[in-house]
Amino acid sequence: MNKALTFLSFLSLVSVNAATTGTLLLQGVVTKKLSIQVNALAVASALDLTATQTDLLVASVNEKSNSNTGYKVNVKSANLGKLKRSGAAEVVSYSMKYGTSSVDLSTASGQTFNNAGAAVVNVNKDVKISYTGTPEDSLIEGTYSDTVTFEISSI
Repeated sequence: MNKALTFLSFLSLVSVNAATTGTLLLQGVVTKKLSIQVNALAVASALDLTATQTDLLVASVNEKSNSNTGYKVNVKSANLGKLKRSGAAEVVSYSMKYGTSSVDLSTASGQTFNNAGAAVVNVNKDVKISYTGTPEDSLIEGTYSDTVTFEISSI
């Protein structure tokens, strides 16, 4: 009988201490997305090196990010801001703008542009180059080129 009374006492305590509220955790996860797309214009691969160009539009770059810390874009030139004749040393120097900012292409590490802070970003930036034209009789025939790399990463 003692056991029965103890059990009944326990049951009455359980019903008295029953919860009157409950919680439900609703949660979702958004993964980080970073992407960069370079869209070259036809003129980028058909530059007239005999004519001086100022802010010639050669590409548009699309940056996308949803990083909660922001992101950065590094721009670097394989030939340090020079169009180099294939297989030779002759060059034509040029300067570049990314969006509205001048780009320092003179170092192997290039230049980094920061976009700090959490935000959803989907923006297009123009790429423009400038150079001084050289008469054909002062340039050795051949293909002059450079490769510019755009890399996006989180801060």
